[in-house]
Amino acid sequence: MARSIFFYTDSRELGGAELSLLMLIEGLSAEWQPTLLVDDDPATAPLAERAGSLGAGVRRVAPMPLGLAGTRRGIELARLLRAERPAIFHAHLSWPLAAKWALAAAVVARVPSVATIQLIPEFELERSSYWQLRVLASGVGRYAAVSRAVASELSERFGWPAEKIEVVYNAVELDRFDLPADPAVREELSGGRAGPVVLTPARLDEQKGHPVLFRAAAQLPGVNFALAGEGPQRAALEDLAARLGVADRVAFLGFRTDIPQLLAACDLFALPSLYEGSSLAVLEGMAARRAVVSSAIGGTDELVADGESGLLVPPGDGEALSAALRRLLGDRNLREEFAREARARVERDFTPAAMTGANERIYRELLGDG
Repeated sequence: MARSIFFYTDSRELGGAELSLLMLIEGLSAEWQPTLLVDDDPATAPLAERAGSLGAGVRRVAPMPLGLAGTRRGIELARLLRAERPAIFHAHLSWPLAAKWALAAAVVARVPSVATIQLIPEFELERSSYWQLRVLASGVGRYAAVSRAVASELSERFGWPAEKIEVVYNAVELDRFDLPADPAVREELSGGRAGPVVLTPARLDEQKGHPVLFRAAAQLPGVNFALAGEGPQRAALEDLAARLGVADRVAFLGFRTDIPQLLAACDLFALPSLYEGSSLAVLEGMAARRAVVSSAIGGTDELVADGESGLLVPPGDGEALSAALRRLLGDRNLREEFAREARARVERDFTPAAMTGANERIYRELLGDG
């Protein structure tokens, strides 16, 4: 009989972290029966529907904010876990304070728990929160960090037990990115203009560094830029593009579900993020056989080998970004060489089987299966 595993996320988005969670659910062996717990909020519907389509059970729970209300609802979740007795509770955290009460509920209910940490943004951790997380870490069974950079910060900055932290990289489904270029998609990306196309698939958020991209675009006349993503910075970015004189060469595509098709139609992938955990977008660009230009930041530098499968530039440096883009756009042979190595690197190190296998090994170890 399959063993029950409860996944939990308090996310209300369907971004890279959530897609990784869905990939894990889909890739689980028949040994496990997954159930996804999501907040009882209309915004979680897309994630819940996708999980349900993969054969997972879906249950909605009361949101657990960081304050006193979250404490009470965490107690309710602990009661649920005691009654249901899943073999494993696996929480997916967008940042270290996410899912705090949900993990505490699993610890109280004595359900072996795993927490995947996708990202550590820039934030100040209050002393009380620091000690709460330290206490919680003593009860959580294992932490899965999506990069060595995240693992190091969890141990060094937050003081979590290093022996409980493992690196489990995100993955990408290779078959989705074996597509020919569609001329109609190319036309959409370029706006019908001649010249190469640089694609940036990312939320329109300060984290992703779009202003740096626009400053680089201003130095690259004749190059078209396409942004696939939506977010709170859209109006500000549209205004900035106009002020920099690049609005006619920057296409705001909005939220897209056809990223493989967009990647197949572009010439180059660029992501000037200011920080990342382990970028799924970068992995997708690599899987699509596109040379990558991205920021030299923790996590990304574990995916892209600078000068071998792409180019890494200092975060926030528009001059360096424009130089890297110019270099690759002007050298097709180098672009293709990087693209081949990028794909080979994904095939070797970042497959769903590797990611799922690493997680299942953690589950078995926590259950004493060796």
